[in-house]
Amino acid sequence: ESIFIGLILTATSVSISAQTLMELGFLRSKEGLTLLGAAVVDDVLGILLLALFVALAGGGSGGALGIIWIAARIALFLALGTLLAFRLLPHLTSRVERLPMSESLMTWVVVVTLFFAWAAEALGGVAAVTGAFLVGVAFSRTSYHQAITGRMHSIAYALFVPIFFVHVGLQADARTLGLDSLPLVLTIIVVAVLSKIIGCGLGALAGGMTPMQALRVGIGMISRGEVGLIIANVGLGAAIIDEAIMSVVVIMVLATTLVTPPLLRAVFASGSQEVAITTK
Repeated sequence: ESIFIGLILTATSVSISAQTLMELGFLRSKEGLTLLGAAVVDDVLGILLLALFVALAGGGSGGALGIIWIAARIALFLALGTLLAFRLLPHLTSRVERLPMSESLMTWVVVVTLFFAWAAEALGGVAAVTGAFLVGVAFSRTSYHQAITGRMHSIAYALFVPIFFVHVGLQADARTLGLDSLPLVLTIIVVAVLSKIIGCGLGALAGGMTPMQALRVGIGMISRGEVGLIIANVGLGAAIIDEAIMSVVVIMVLATTLVTPPLLRAVFASGSQEVAITTK
């Protein structure tokens, strides 16, 4: 359970930071582009770790042979899934798109996404989000990328995202928290903030950034947002964490989402001239 909480804290939702930097006019600065790139890598690593963790937690009681079988299932699913998604999917998508039916492309995208999500759990023994993510990466490499992105954004925010957040809200029961949980809540919030500032800041310093630029990158990576909630929800469904921890995670996500924009505005305002020069 403790390790899984650490896995939740590795998540990053850069959408809050990106929106803030866009409003400030610094999205295309060195720090802004670094944040966007780091968030993509962070998501990929987080989903891979989540898939491995859920698989081990769900069937890792068979000793060495059990772990080998889990690893083989994951490897087989990723190999077959990657082959189908990157080789066969583009050709099938082009054929489906030409069918004389209404919204054939988006119907195909939704069906394939749900199928890969099912296959990830049923065949690979990993989290369903792994299969959906794999399909998303495959579709992003096709010529239909822009069309799918625009329409999927409408479907997601009109239907799936509200349902997801309602589901998370129903799972997070604040009544499970008492005064004895306050130290845990405060500790996780502090660790959530400092781990990104220190960890990502040190990485930025190692990449040749100045201390102020590294601080901006670290602060920009604080927000956990929906990514942290997705990982926590998978852990709750797999009985890795309980409702009390889920409530703590929701509070942590809200706290990190709220503190990121004002902290970003403060650190960018203190060196706006420097950022403007590097942007140009």
